[in-house]
Amino acid sequence: MKTPWLIQRCELGDGKFRYDYMGSSEFEWGDQAESLKRIFASGMRTDSATMNIEGKEVVVHMLAGEGFAFVDYQPYLRQLAEDELRLQEQAGFDEAVKAQVGIKSNRRFPLRTNVWFDFRNDVLWTLTEDNLGALVSFLEDIKGGWALKRSLE
Repeated sequence: MKTPWLIQRCELGDGKFRYDYMGSSEFEWGDQAESLKRIFASGMRTDSATMNIEGKEVVVHMLAGEGFAFVDYQPYLRQLAEDELRLQEQAGFDEAVKAQVGIKSNRRFPLRTNVWFDFRNDVLWTLTEDNLGALVSFLEDIKGGWALKRSLE
């Protein structure tokens, strides 16, 4: 497991998945597609972790490939939730967690991110079970589309 450094902010909604490229070329080299290929090759698996933030429970729903050590990744989620982990670009996960527990944000613009993608560690996560279900469905569609494309080549 690598210490997270490049975490892609994503917006999942209306059957679409949008990456927020954050203006950094590191996020535009196709590493996300390579990560998804690794996840698809091993088989998708989900799990969740519960954190106590400001006296309230926050459940983080994760998706990764078979064999991913979800338990080993949980300390990174906590560090991200507490804004203690330095990243290439701000992930905004701490703001989303604060909103989840009802803490008012100082952000001038609403945070639209609802999925985070650590493509160096091949794991995605979200804060609601509904988003996890939508994410699984969306990724199954991508996987099927890629398989169809390969079969037509």
